[in-house]
Amino acid sequence: MNPTSSGQHVLMNDQSKIKRAIRNTTIVVNSRDRNYLTYPNSNHFRWTLRRPLTNVMSIELMNGSVPVFLYTIQPEWASFTFRESYNRMLITLREGYYTESELCIELQTQLNNAGFTQNTYVVTINPRTKQIIITVTSVPVFSYSFMFFSGEKKDDIDINTLSMTSINTPARVLGFGMNDYASDLSGTLISPLPMDLDNFLNRMYLYIDADGKNLSRMELGGGRMDCFHVFYIDSNTRNSGYLLLDKQTDHSIYSSSPAPIARIANLEISIRDEFNRFINLNHRELNLVFEITHLE
Repeated sequence: MNPTSSGQHVLMNDQSKIKRAIRNTTIVVNSRDRNYLTYPNSNHFRWTLRRPLTNVMSIELMNGSVPVFLYTIQPEWASFTFRESYNRMLITLREGYYTESELCIELQTQLNNAGFTQNTYVVTINPRTKQIIITVTSVPVFSYSFMFFSGEKKDDIDINTLSMTSINTPARVLGFGMNDYASDLSGTLISPLPMDLDNFLNRMYLYIDADGKNLSRMELGGGRMDCFHVFYIDSNTRNSGYLLLDKQTDHSIYSSSPAPIARIANLEISIRDEFNRFINLNHRELNLVFEITHLE
């Protein structure tokens, strides 16, 4: 009788029995576990897994807490060019957390302490419209301008899309746009817009790299770098100091398709603003809980 097969099936393992088990590993990424010499700030650090995970199918943000006590004025956007009569000078607001009235006092202080000014300035806020009001109380009155367009410091615009690519001045925080603004004959200057202390700091962007592989899952516009997740912050949350994550609203999952990530041993975490700059978290600690689905 002729054999009906070559007999190879006897020598080979039964492929139907070879199945990789799906595992879910939960990790708690705490910025306190970072190397403080290499990563002195909690806004950017590398976190090492207890053991490398292979064939990673997905990484899911489950829980955690994010520090959101952010300074209203930071060095990156603290300065602008000021002109009084024919003198131009750089006004720099001190870094810190401000209320609207406190920021008015800070602007008034820096205008009067600029060194080359001849006017005496008073800065107040309209309680109804939240517009800032700069007046001159000395005599004679010298004309002055806030030069957010033609000054040395100005916000960046993409020349092709005309979208904003970087905020480098306190213009929008103070209620101004991207133009130059001159006082009237009486020495009064009123911002065209209400003050906006949160402005672009009412959201924070989470970026994750897994051993060099970027895990971005949210597409951003204006040529900005895509991110893993966006945290949105309201004024009540900001006053509490920490955003406690809720899976219903702060849930993101990165799925590796069509093939899993071969191996993950480290996660590089960073918190940035919408212009891809590290946000100053004032060294407060970041805590994120992820569930990693992988094959073993």
